[in-house]
Amino acid sequence: MYTLRFPFTLPAGREIAVTDSAGELDGLKYRFAKRERFYVLTLSGFPTAEAAQAYLKDLRAGLIWVLLQTGIAADGVFELQQVAYTDDPMQAAANLSQSFNLEIEGRVDALLDGERPAVYSGEKRVRILTGGLSSVILSTPCEVALRHLTEGLRIENGARVADNQKLLTAFDLYAAYFTEASPNARFLTLIMALETLATGIERTRLVLDLLERWRNEAENILQTVALDSDDAISLQGIRRELLFRREDSIRRQIRNVVLTTLTMNGDGDAEETARAAVRLYDLRSTLVHEGTLPAQKLSESVTEAKSVVERILRARFLLVAAGTL
Repeated sequence: MYTLRFPFTLPAGREIAVTDSAGELDGLKYRFAKRERFYVLTLSGFPTAEAAQAYLKDLRAGLIWVLLQTGIAADGVFELQQVAYTDDPMQAAANLSQSFNLEIEGRVDALLDGERPAVYSGEKRVRILTGGLSSVILSTPCEVALRHLTEGLRIENGARVADNQKLLTAFDLYAAYFTEASPNARFLTLIMALETLATGIERTRLVLDLLERWRNEAENILQTVALDSDDAISLQGIRRELLFRREDSIRRQIRNVVLTTLTMNGDGDAEETARAAVRLYDLRSTLVHEGTLPAQKLSESVTEAKSVVERILRARFLLVAAGTL
């Protein structure tokens, strides 16, 4: 028999009142407990590893239903880690005991990353390693916060920023990045901040609205024709073409806003950063249209997007205050 272990967290201010419970869930044995910041649901009784792996989709659907019914947004990774079993379980236990200066009795068949889901044989004895995320609190000294507040208050004509509604919306989205629960939401929120600055030119907005309307019309008509008909094939082609044209327009606007902002700010890598912004927007499109990005690629993209957006917002703050924008 095989076991599926699924850890997840909840946004700040939300919790599930659980200490350690066990029983039967959907025909499987379960154990549900909280380990520091992580809630851990362990399901046992799968006949094969493949069955346990496939059940991860059912679990994701179940958690989405919990979100719809309660507003509890479970944040977890849905890509299984690779479980490597040790050749010598007793020696592995001895090595761990020595490395972590603690006494481990019995064997250790595998070592799991406690922050990611895993499927493993119920006959094996596994050990869980967690990075201790729950104990990490980013604390900013009062004097640092006050120093930066003073800097901001002393920027000449800085109040002009408060009259720039598009820039204020971009700052709101950037602030939301720090409170979003999932990497997907954080990444999309950052790209939306760039989109807010990039869109809004009347002529371009009109064209984009027309493209969107035509795409919606094509999709509506597509529902009325046979899926394997020539009409359906043609409509699908038109829909893809319209979507590409719309995306291409926004891509160019994002490139222009990054290139223009950093050039005006005197940054020597404006061209390079503009290309990076377009690449990030393409990843955003992949995430929106296909619903997923590889976990490693998503993590790297969030980090890069935050750096780009932060630079653009800081530069535009100063440019708006100076009356240049």
